[in-house]
Amino acid sequence: MKPRTVRRLCLVDGMNLDHIEGWLESMAARGLHYDHSDAFLFHFRRGEPAAVRYRLEPRGTLDCPEGMEHCRTLGWELTGYMGKGFSLFRTWEPDAPELHTDPVVRGYGLDKLARLVRWFATPMLICALVILALPLWLLLAWDEPVLSLVTGSGDNLFLCILSEWIAIYMSFRSFSSFFALRRRLRAGKEPRRSGWRCSARINAACLAGSFILVALSFAVLAAGRGMRWEGETATVNRPFPDFALEELEGRPRLEAAPSVWSVERRGVDLDNYVRFDWSVLAPEQYEVERNMADGDYETSFRLDWYRLSLPALAEPFARDLFSRHTFYAEIPERYTVAPLDVPDTDAVLITEEGGFGQDVLLCRGTVVFYLRYYGDQELSAHPELLAELAQFDGR
Repeated sequence: MKPRTVRRLCLVDGMNLDHIEGWLESMAARGLHYDHSDAFLFHFRRGEPAAVRYRLEPRGTLDCPEGMEHCRTLGWELTGYMGKGFSLFRTWEPDAPELHTDPVVRGYGLDKLARLVRWFATPMLICALVILALPLWLLLAWDEPVLSLVTGSGDNLFLCILSEWIAIYMSFRSFSSFFALRRRLRAGKEPRRSGWRCSARINAACLAGSFILVALSFAVLAAGRGMRWEGETATVNRPFPDFALEELEGRPRLEAAPSVWSVERRGVDLDNYVRFDWSVLAPEQYEVERNMADGDYETSFRLDWYRLSLPALAEPFARDLFSRHTFYAEIPERYTVAPLDVPDTDAVLITEEGGFGQDVLLCRGTVVFYLRYYGDQELSAHPELLAELAQFDGR
């Protein structure tokens, strides 16, 4: 047995009076007659299909005793309220005259409500401008905007912002529809109640898009946490990009020199450690540290290695990576930046005055890495090792 009460989500703009009226009349033609509404749903009673007409009026105009008596003489009845702003009238009589025979009069009758809508929409407009400006502010405020966007939670943040933009669009679409109806009535034109289907389709698409973005946001967050891993280089059983220190130094007896402090305090050797992270814009992110020794000689490197999703991100990402690892923007005179001849790559060798190491920034397609090396060898004399590092494919 079918339930007597049916609940429906109204996809028509909440302030689009003529479209709501058209939707309610369409539901009545299907045998679903309006009973009441709450914050989210409309409740209908099942009955026989009928040509019922509905009209929304600003609250406080026709819902007073005199107004309701006048409506009854015309064949209309007060059937309830929608929110705090509207009273809903209904007639079952096909020949009952309209509550308003002059659309111009009805249009000017919405003036008081229009002032209330403007007062309500103003703070929403301010919030909308803030949310719309948020991505630009973030890009300007972050020291390394592309790097922060790619490696942090920027992709998740922007999915949420896109969802907010959709919600703002739906709100202002609703407000603008009210003022469009008011202008139309003032111009002496009749309401267009039959256009509710187009309005409902647009709102349904917006809601679906918003829910998809929110779901993607949670999925990205869960995927990032699920795919993250780390461990000591000697024990991890996953592939990772590793710079061949033994070959560079020409010392095959190099062995890992553990960090005594980290082993004692944390139980792991952080001087020989690898971390992997994942994001939509950089599905492969490695941080690798190796510290090795052969007798009294010690050598080490730190590697930040990324595979980006979009080739267009490589150049601005490399600039941000360079900015994060150096103070070149503040004291450029302390650095010497020279091009490196590494096949099929754009690479530079960075040395710092008074520093003890050499740095390499390299781009090859969607691969970008920053290598900091401490040792006696010249990296420029071993371009094949850098090329091998750039060709790492995750296997």
